[in-house]
Amino acid sequence: MNHFINLLNSTLTEHTFISCIWSNPRKADGYKKMTAKWVTIHDALVVQFAMNKDNKEFHENIETDALKDFILKNGMGFKQIQLFTTTSDYHILVNKKGETHIKTLPPSKAAPTSIAHNRQKKYLLDTSSSVSFLKALGLMDNDGQIKPSKYDKYKQINRYLEIVSDTLDVLPQAPLHIVDFGCGKSYLTFALYHYLNTILGRQVEVIGLDLKQDVIAFCNELATKLDYRGLKFQVGDIGNYTTNQPIDMVVSLHACNTATDSALAQAVTWGTKVILAVPCCHHEAYPQINHPLLEPVLKHGILKERIAALVTDGLRASLLEALGYKVTVMEFIDMEHTPKNILIKAILKHPIHLNTTLYKDYQALCDMLHLNLSLEKGLNSILRNNR
Repeated sequence: MNHFINLLNSTLTEHTFISCIWSNPRKADGYKKMTAKWVTIHDALVVQFAMNKDNKEFHENIETDALKDFILKNGMGFKQIQLFTTTSDYHILVNKKGETHIKTLPPSKAAPTSIAHNRQKKYLLDTSSSVSFLKALGLMDNDGQIKPSKYDKYKQINRYLEIVSDTLDVLPQAPLHIVDFGCGKSYLTFALYHYLNTILGRQVEVIGLDLKQDVIAFCNELATKLDYRGLKFQVGDIGNYTTNQPIDMVVSLHACNTATDSALAQAVTWGTKVILAVPCCHHEAYPQINHPLLEPVLKHGILKERIAALVTDGLRASLLEALGYKVTVMEFIDMEHTPKNILIKAILKHPIHLNTTLYKDYQALCDMLHLNLSLEKGLNSILRNNR
């Protein structure tokens, strides 16, 4: 059965997969039939399984890294499997021990138009120059294929780079200086440098900052291995980081609680052209937020937590807009992958200035909800000097 599962995984990774049918069950009380096909959810392709039992059909959408366990649990009770791809048909016979005999035939089906369209999607990292980078980060196997278990991460990286590419027109052509606060193990930091330097040929200096010494050591070692000379990592805190260089872009992905505010405040202080922030946990507004009319909702802790988080990010965006940034709040990746998927993209096309009308609107909302948040405190001197 492992041979079949490896074959199925390869067809999914290569996007040649069309459908699969499990039939001829061994037991009368098990599933009578099981099928798998591509479906599109939120513009992304996933594998949907349909299982028939007692004249009822059950559906499950399975992530690729859970595919093997799902098949071993649900697909072992069948004597026959038919796998249809754009390149071949495979007829598989399974004996009682789970051993398979696979017969390869010419393809008999064409992929649905919507699936073919998705399969042809071109990613920014779909270049020959990305192979060593993708292998070094463990996303690609030795055969040059994205690992099924890493495909969601691969899509996330490409989505991130698409967002970065939309900001390039406001950045200088001269050497770019970028700071990544709270970089962690840095899939996205490495991808950012690789995209700008290796693919686009831009001269760029990226500093990744994190508090964990072992993480920084790992990242510096990998950067050396890839010969990314303009990519450096160092142990440091957001609030204490200083530089003499003009900073063109600040990235803060999944910084916890008010660490996001520290990164935003530092970016505004530098007059950074582009800010990309994906906030993580939100704790500051939760104990503060209060309004009598909202009490029927806020009395429920889970609703209060979510409202506090959304209001926090909304107020962050509002304050950045009051200081002259054009702000877009967008979904970073699908909610099915993580609830922490809001990205704040802020672009400064003119020097920092305070729009007093927008700032009064910001203050009015804070006063109404009894909020006194860290970002405004961190920007106090800038707000005072620009009034």
